[in-house]
Amino acid sequence: MLLTKKMSQVKLRRTKEGVTGKMGLSWIGHCMEHFGLEEMVNEVYGDKKKSNREINAYEKIMAGAMTRIAGGDRIEDIETLRADKGFVDSLGWEQIAGADAYTNFINNKRNNEKNRIVNEMMAVKSMRESEEEEFTYDNDATYSNSNKNSAAYSYQGKRQHSGLIGCIAELGVINTEDFRRGNISPQTGIYEQLEKAVRQAKTAEKKIKRYRSDSASHQNKIFRLCNEENIEYYISLDKNGAVKKCIGTIKKEEWKPLSGRYQKRLGTEWAETVYVTEKGISMRTLILRWANPDPDLFDDSLFCYHAIGTNNNKINAMKWLEIHNGRMGTIEHINKEIKAGLGCDYAPSHEFEKNRGYFLMGIIAHNIAQIMKLFYLRGSAKHWTLKRMRYQFVNVCGKIIKTGRQFYCNITNVTKETFELFRNCKSQLIMMC
Repeated sequence: MLLTKKMSQVKLRRTKEGVTGKMGLSWIGHCMEHFGLEEMVNEVYGDKKKSNREINAYEKIMAGAMTRIAGGDRIEDIETLRADKGFVDSLGWEQIAGADAYTNFINNKRNNEKNRIVNEMMAVKSMRESEEEEFTYDNDATYSNSNKNSAAYSYQGKRQHSGLIGCIAELGVINTEDFRRGNISPQTGIYEQLEKAVRQAKTAEKKIKRYRSDSASHQNKIFRLCNEENIEYYISLDKNGAVKKCIGTIKKEEWKPLSGRYQKRLGTEWAETVYVTEKGISMRTLILRWANPDPDLFDDSLFCYHAIGTNNNKINAMKWLEIHNGRMGTIEHINKEIKAGLGCDYAPSHEFEKNRGYFLMGIIAHNIAQIMKLFYLRGSAKHWTLKRMRYQFVNVCGKIIKTGRQFYCNITNVTKETFELFRNCKSQLIMMC
């Protein structure tokens, strides 16, 4: 039947059937239960409900996170999952929290603090389960424009909220986060997050080997902590008076063109010097320079400069630059994913705590998706964007059928590659039991 040519004959009916268009999302729910997320939530929340009819914290967290993974970017979008009977049945739940219950949940400061702890527990277990023994920790602040009362003017001259994010580069998992008003300095909280990341790695019986960040981490206490914990750091430096003085000591013949993978960046040169902070901390410093494209009254220098400090005394300059630039493919990519893919650039309310809870739920959703890709889907899926994961795995039509003592998960009208994702996911569930 060519439906588009006979629309006048079509009658719309609203039905409740056991079919869902989000079967992959259901599998995410079961995989997270297998990963131990429910036990983590129960440990933090105490597994207590005020009444038998109240939906527990785990189901509220999963409902909020799965809504974001499925593509919902507003609080009210949780109602779409709630109306999907096939999806709810496939999870084995009686119901999904409504928008009002979910809003009250993320608007509670205590709940948000507990959810933050849950997210950190997820990150620690991800590190523990990983085959890697040493990790790179990246840190960066991201800003989102907002006209909400809880926003404030940032250094960019706009009303904004700010999220300070730290991630484990090898896993793509966000292990530290802070949601702030835009007027909070980008430097605030970085040292505390680095300390937390070091503790998390020790808890997982692993180690933070490298730390990468922009000039917001140009802080003596951060340099000192890295030296004490034997962490290699690769940090962009402020072009303060002392750094400029170091640049001024570099002789003309010491400047060299970039080589290796950067040799095509014609016009950019590098040199190495030593920078000593006012607290006496000495570090190798890589200086990049290129012609100033727009000299003016306030900056009439011939060159623009960029400085990168490290405490690694053995690494060569081009490898040094490569490692530092690697953060653009991790923390900056993650900032883009959580904002464009999970709605973390949206503030649903004028109330700060509600906006914080909504942002944090996006962080949890990101980590759930990463855990799925790392430990259950595996293979090339490890490097998928969330958009591709939705298209290939999440938004798949299917139905759970019970015949006698046997359960079947029918995956409908999919490619062989998509079906193999479910098969691979099932095999991981069996192997990890």
